[in-house]
Amino acid sequence: MKFDPVEICAVLSEESVDFVVLGGFAAVIHGSSLPTEDIDVIPSREWANLERLAHALARLDAKIRISGDAVATTLDAGFIENMPHMLNLVTKYGDLDLTFTPSGALKDYEAWRANARHAQLRDGLIVTVASLDDIIASKQAANRPKDQRALPYLESLRDELRRQSNE
Repeated sequence: MKFDPVEICAVLSEESVDFVVLGGFAAVIHGSSLPTEDIDVIPSREWANLERLAHALARLDAKIRISGDAVATTLDAGFIENMPHMLNLVTKYGDLDLTFTPSGALKDYEAWRANARHAQLRDGLIVTVASLDDIIASKQAANRPKDQRALPYLESLRDELRRQSNE
């Protein structure tokens, strides 16, 4: 299976799921060249959106990812609604992490969406992507070794993008 986060976003978008792309792939959308092995998204927890998300997950052949294994289960709106923090999945296009309470000050979909921007991933595919400042703040709060290694690069990228926008 080849990791293809654009295809994951395409299926979510085709099913009209309200979500914000976070984490490493969001940083890639902003211009980062750091590698990422999964896509993190925070979906709206409104019931109708969870139903659309469940349809998208079925199309993606999503299974729960536990210690490297893929475990099949029914991923319906009720199941997703009961996930308190995170749901790690494997799909036919690679790993997808649904994050419901990301690290940092921004705790829900609405807060992440407030500073987000729209980005075109390919013709006809526009997604909502977290701001680079919010991504950096979340990685600082998570304080995991991989996030600590990425922070200097992401902060430098942010500074360069700001410099370019002021020229």
